[in-house]
Amino acid sequence: MGSDPRAAARGPLAGPAISRRRFLHGVAGAALLCSLEGPARTVLGRGTSAAFRAQRRKRFAPFESELPIPPVLEPVSTEGGVDRYEITMRPGEQQILEGEPTRILGYEGMFPGPTIKAERDRPVEVVQRNDLGTGEDVVVHLHGGVTEPESDGHPDDVIPPGGEYTYRYANRQRAATLWYHEHGHGYTAKGVYAGRAGMYLVDDPEERALGLPRGEYDVPLVICDRSFDEDNQFLYPSYFPIDGFYGNTILVNGAVIPRMRVERRLYRFRILNASNARTLELVLSHGAQMIQIGADSGGLLPRPVKRRVISLCPAERADVVIDLREFTPGSELVLRNRAGDEATRRVMRFDVVRGGSEEARVPKRLRDPVLWPEVVGERTFTLDFQTSPEPQWQINGKGFDHDRIDAEPRLGTAELWHWVNTGPGLHPMHTHLAHFQVVSVGGRKPGPADRRAMKDTVLVPPNETVTVKVLFAGFPGRYVFHCHALEHGDRDMMGQMRVRP
Repeated sequence: MGSDPRAAARGPLAGPAISRRRFLHGVAGAALLCSLEGPARTVLGRGTSAAFRAQRRKRFAPFESELPIPPVLEPVSTEGGVDRYEITMRPGEQQILEGEPTRILGYEGMFPGPTIKAERDRPVEVVQRNDLGTGEDVVVHLHGGVTEPESDGHPDDVIPPGGEYTYRYANRQRAATLWYHEHGHGYTAKGVYAGRAGMYLVDDPEERALGLPRGEYDVPLVICDRSFDEDNQFLYPSYFPIDGFYGNTILVNGAVIPRMRVERRLYRFRILNASNARTLELVLSHGAQMIQIGADSGGLLPRPVKRRVISLCPAERADVVIDLREFTPGSELVLRNRAGDEATRRVMRFDVVRGGSEEARVPKRLRDPVLWPEVVGERTFTLDFQTSPEPQWQINGKGFDHDRIDAEPRLGTAELWHWVNTGPGLHPMHTHLAHFQVVSVGGRKPGPADRRAMKDTVLVPPNETVTVKVLFAGFPGRYVFHCHALEHGDRDMMGQMRVRP
């Protein structure tokens, strides 16, 4: 095990452990921080002048930068039918705003990290090296992966400073949009915020045969929020924002509210909400529809679903196809976050530049439904908060305990899990290894896309109960489940399950 995650200062974004008194003061401070027009206001305390507001508008002007695409990582070896990769976690710099570059603590010093493309049933090995130079332990989790416990990124399995670890991924799952990210308990929020997140895409012959958009027309969109100080550096409060940190600037693939030149044809967008705590409600201008074809770790839906609004809590993914053939060259289509305020409402813009011959399609049937085993058990997990002796997010009245097992399902079985949110907070609940279908939200059936999808993350709204049917397939061993509002998980809203053979 690494050092105590409640100890002070893990790297440049870290803050000290907090007392109850400091937490209560910090929540008020967080509300103030998020209500201000720009992060430099908080740092400098001088943001009331018209000149300052004009300067911020210029620094964060939307649609000024082109959408960057994270590079695809090349394997260092493919011998023996295993694709082997090497990634070094290290400091880097990225030109996000005009002026000073932003310092990153990321995979290969990039934000987002490089994309890994894997093939179903073809093993992948990734050597992760910790050269951050900050003296902090790190953990890497393949989010949505059906992964052996030794490579799942359990918070106990840390990589010390200067160390390395080889993660082995069997990829025994359908084609899907996954992602890898920091997973150290107590410092996941700061690690992801500093830049440690990247896409991991699993492909398979069945999906390739469908004729969906591919190549340059299959585009990852890593959406998150950040705040910046006067020197263009990521701003995170000195206290720990236990209620969740909300930045005031939207980034897509590491660029501020970018634009993308698109042809008049079908595009597939793999959308990930990589925010610490912010939930997105994505809509297109002109009333345009999105065709959702996939979600989370289960990959493709049985059938496509047309949607005008796609809600994504932190860590959720949605694969959507946008039909741009009806728009003439010169058209501008804006992707918006309906849940955002003035500063976080615009996400990006698609600029239609020319036509093109269409080779892709969206079939009416995408895959066969999942065959479920009989449900053999039922569990209830209450999500709540306590303030004494220290602030702590809890599951069933308990914070995370490395030595406690909270559930012991059997491999190959299914169970009903009830997530009961007793308070006003938003809790995106995530299960490692196990995938699930959403049965009900507040006693109501979910929408057709959520109802049909195999998921690994679901939003539990305030004062609501969400019921999911969970399938325990893949590998036996010890895994965690937790809230993916990263500050909630860091402050102990996490449990452990031991999947029995």
